[in-house]
Amino acid sequence: MPVIIHSNKHVYVRIPLLLISLIAFAISPILISMIGALISESISGQPCNEANCIWGAFGWLFMLTFPIAILTAIILMIIVISDILKLDNKNKP
Repeated sequence: MPVIIHSNKHVYVRIPLLLISLIAFAISPILISMIGALISESISGQPCNEANCIWGAFGWLFMLTFPIAILTAIILMIIVISDILKLDNKNKP
């Protein structure tokens, strides 16, 4: 099993960064579609929706990225708990 945590210092740095990157991955389709739709609306002057603009349909990828991020977060927490338990057992006299 991969080791994410080598010392107590790594807990404070790696875990929040991994969780922030998972959240960014999960909501990226919505953010990208909102920015793209805003730019498309400002250029064309017409409202952007799923029928006339690819940016309107791009947000539906959220239904794919969100479950993947949830499963990855669960796997990450299992690995982190395993590493913390191994680290605690290593530090015991």
